[in-house]
This record gives sequence, structure tokens and C-alpha cells, in this order.
Amino acid sequence: GADRPVSGCGRAWKRRRPRLAGTAPHALPLPGRHPAGAVRAMPKVLPIGAMHFRAARSRGFAYVDKSRFIGRVLRSSAEILVLCRPRRFGKTMNLTMLREWPSKPGAAEPGLDPFRDMAVLSDELACAERERHPVLYLSLKICKATTWAANLEGVRTELQKAWLSLQIAPERIPAWYAPQAHAITMAELAADKLPFALGAMVRALREIHGAPVWVLIDEYDAPVQTAWQYGFYQDAVRFLRPFLGEGLKDSNVVQRAVLTGILRVAKEGIFSELNGVVVDTVLDKPFATDFGFTEAEVVDLAGDDPRLLAELRSWYNGYSIGGHAIYNPWSVANALSAPDEPMQVHWMASAGTELIARIATNSAHDSRVHLEKLLVGESVRAQMVKGVVMPEIERDPRMLLNVMLHTGYLTGHTLARADPDDDRLYMDLRLPNREVRAGSRDIFEGLLQRYERLDCDGDKLLAGLLAGDTAMAQLALQTAIGQMLSYHDLADQTPERIYHLFVLGWLARVPKGYQVRSNREFGEGRPDVVIEADADDKPSALLEFKTGKSAKAACDVAARQMIEKRYVSGLRGRPVYAWAVGFSGKGVVVRLVGPVQ
Repeated sequence: GADRPVSGCGRAWKRRRPRLAGTAPHALPLPGRHPAGAVRAMPKVLPIGAMHFRAARSRGFAYVDKSRFIGRVLRSSAEILVLCRPRRFGKTMNLTMLREWPSKPGAAEPGLDPFRDMAVLSDELACAERERHPVLYLSLKICKATTWAANLEGVRTELQKAWLSLQIAPERIPAWYAPQAHAITMAELAADKLPFALGAMVRALREIHGAPVWVLIDEYDAPVQTAWQYGFYQDAVRFLRPFLGEGLKDSNVVQRAVLTGILRVAKEGIFSELNGVVVDTVLDKPFATDFGFTEAEVVDLAGDDPRLLAELRSWYNGYSIGGHAIYNPWSVANALSAPDEPMQVHWMASAGTELIARIATNSAHDSRVHLEKLLVGESVRAQMVKGVVMPEIERDPRMLLNVMLHTGYLTGHTLARADPDDDRLYMDLRLPNREVRAGSRDIFEGLLQRYERLDCDGDKLLAGLLAGDTAMAQLALQTAIGQMLSYHDLADQTPERIYHLFVLGWLARVPKGYQVRSNREFGEGRPDVVIEADADDKPSALLEFKTGKSAKAACDVAARQMIEKRYVSGLRGRPVYAWAVGFSGKGVVVRLVGPVQ
């Protein structure tokens, strides 16, 4: 393979090597200093909106050469490489560049060589692999629908696009795969075959081309995040385990597998059937300079304009990744499109904050302290978590800061271990730059206001229950359920248990002189929750929960059970307020069955 002539590689390229954006800063004149007669270097303009490599290279704009990424992938010992970076840090651009390099002739789009004059052409190992392999490229960003059925349709559509883009003549398709190839082409593959479609497709490509396949999957974590958000997480995991397991595990069929995403999903989630998985995140060094712009690259892009360079540094630098200072590439590209205009918030303006808002709302009390410190420019110390298990994300007090780090809202530096036997990783975290500080101010203040509002509603719930105030209890509990519980939480096989635990936690701050009891015997049964006074002259309350298709009907069942089993018998305090509570999804009906004087 290495002695095979490869188009675009070899000494001919070295003779005409130009200056490229992203090369070492010492090769550049210092901003503001120009040799006599030298032409002033103007700021470069990058293609905005071109997410794919070939399109970006064909539009005549400047391009930051990240092609050394190809060689780093080839030199990695990982069988399956998972690269996690924040939104708009160049993941899709790099993955589509990787798609073009090994593609066999005829699979890529026609036209000029998109790698002309790029650094990868001097990499002998990379050149030996050029145009040697079939490449299967999928993007799962389409999987962001609110139902699992709609997301499966998205997978069908993406498989259809991937297969058609390979332009394989029907007569070359193996007989065993022909029926499935037809179903994929028509986006009609049966649901029971869909989890195994990726594996069948790569085996067919291996047979057709006689060479192992490269499999590239962009936004691999989109279905997982979506499923968690809308309550069908287990459906997604049951699908993705065999989908990825069958598609990527055979090294005789798959030579390279590279996946990109935002969050590092824990191995016990969707990678449990795979070995040789290596994950690279903002905490790691090997691919640190491949995503985002380095200082040298931004110096080159800014041209001989010291004012522009200073503004770019102030607004968009600040991420520390693998010991390198990294700029947000999306924001830099937007700023360079109008270099004479004031710097603005670009990356934050396109951010989705639902994930962080939900985690923050359900986080421990010290999360608000962290947010307050970050908002005023201080740093906070946090333990890092290696992988995200989505069902646990709201229950783990470490996860808010971890998710904010991996999604680009925070950066920081790793702390030295005081104990060499302690393998836990701690970091001091901070807001990375002026853009994120400006853009996150409203987000953080909104979260802090939500904390205050939820605390107030918790007090109102307790006050309403102990005062027999139905309107107050109904409003407080409905507000808490609506803001803090998700449909994913309520997808549990025993949703009544989820409500029970939620209300127990919500009532943890009872005033002095009260105890909260759960499932204790009173009367002829065990009411769900009892708020019992320590004296006869103070009010007490008890609650019975039921779930059903209708919150009102469930409340009726709870009320009958309370009366039939005489729950108020033996309960200390007077009066005793007996509450029937019916739940259905996020719907709540609270009814006062009657105070016992």
C-alpha cells in the first residue's frame, strides 16, 4: 500500500507548499510590523454555514487546515474512537473531511481535490491509506423528535441517504443483501431488522469492495439525550446497543470507527457490547488542537490587525483543552465576517440550554452557590465524572458542573493529586471568556430565580397541607411537578413510587416539632406520607397517592382507600388533614378528604 501512487501525495506538493491558516506563529510577521514594501495582511473570511468539508473548500473562502487530524486518527490505537466536544467546535467539519480521505474512487463527489495544498499530503502514513477504503457516514442529529417512533424514522432516512450516497450498482450488491438494500433504499426496512442494519451494511460493503470499511457517525449521542428528555431512554438504549455493537465490533470488517458527539455516554449505556473504545474529551490531550482554533491559527486569521486580534482574544479565547488555549471556532468565524463591527455573542446565541436548566433545577443546594460564584467571575472546584449515565444525571450532585464543562459553558485546569493512590480527578472550573460570561448571565440568573421560586413553593406546599388550604397545596404541588419532574422520570414502570419519593424529598424541610414518615402503619393500612406533630395541639397531615389515566379518577381511588382503612386513627395532632392526591403524567389533583378534630 505505501508504494502505491496516490493522487495529491508526494514531493510535488512540497515544492509548492503555501502559507496556511493554522501554521506556527513564528512564520508570521508580528501584528503591526511590516517590512518595507510588504503588503498588509488582511483578516481572512471563513465560510459560515458550510458544515461539510467539501462544501467549505469549494466556496473560495479561507480554511483553517485541520488535516493533520487524519494522521492522528490513523495513528491512534483505538478500534473505536469517540470524540466529544461542545457544539460548533468543528466536529462535523472534521468528520466529513475524514470521510473524503480514504473513500474509494467513485464514492466521493467529482471536482477539484479538496485536499489541495493541505498538510495531510505530506503525511506518508495517511497517503498510503488514501482512496483505499469504502466509507459509511451517518449523522444521527436527525434523531431529536419527541417520540421514539419518529426517531426510528430518522434512522431509516439516514441509512437511506448513506447507502444511496455510495452509488453502488445493483449488480454488485451481494445476493444475500439485495432485499435489505432495496428496503433501505426505499426507507422501508422493518423495525425488527433496523437494530442490525448497520452491521449488515458494513459487511456488504466489505464484500463489495474487498477492503475493510471506515464507519463514521456524527452526533452519536443525539438519540440518547433526546430519549432521556422525552421519556423513552430505555427504548433508545435497547436499539443502540445492537445497532452499534453489530455495526462496529468486527475488526475484520471495520478498519476504523470514529464517532463524534457532545457528551461522553458511559460504556454501560450504549457501548456495553464493544471493546477497544477510546473516548477523547475536553479533558484529554491527543486531539486537543483538532477542534476549535489555536492561538497560532487565530493570529493568522486576524491578519495584521492588532485591534481585531485583541478583541478575538478577549471574547472567544479561554478554553483550556489538553494544555492548549483554544478559541470557539464558530464565534471567530462570525466575528471575521464583519471585522469592523463590535464583537458579539454568537455561540451562546445558538445554544440550547434545556439540558442544563433541567439538571440545575434538580441539583443539590450547593449548585446555586456554584452558579453564584461563576457569575461573579470566581472559580469552583468539582470532581470530574468519566461517563454520563443519563438516568442518573439528575441524581448525581456532580453532574451539573460536569455537563457544563463538556457542553462548553465552563473550562478549567486539572488539580494535582494530593494522594497518589486517589484516582479521582478534580478541576477548578470557570467561565471561559467574555462571550460566555455575557451570554450566560441571563441563563444563570434565571436558574437562581428558579431556585428561589421552588424553595418558596416547597414552603407553600407544607403550609397548605398543615392548614387545610386546598388551593395553596394544589398550586404548590402542581408547580413543583411541572418544573422539576420530567416525562422520562414518569416513564418508570412504577410511577407512583417516583411521585412518592419526589414529595418525600420536597417535604424534607419540615419545621421543628414535626416528623415525616413514609409507608408507616396507621389505622388499617399504610398511608404514603405522614407529617406528624410531636404534640396534640398542633395540626398533622397525611397523604395517599394514586396514579391513573386520569388524575381526578386516581384521586377518587385514594380518597376511598383513606376512608376505608381509617388512616387517621392513632395519628397524633389535631386537626389531622387527610389529603388524597391523584397523578397522571404531570397532572395533579389534590383533595382534602376531611380534617379530623
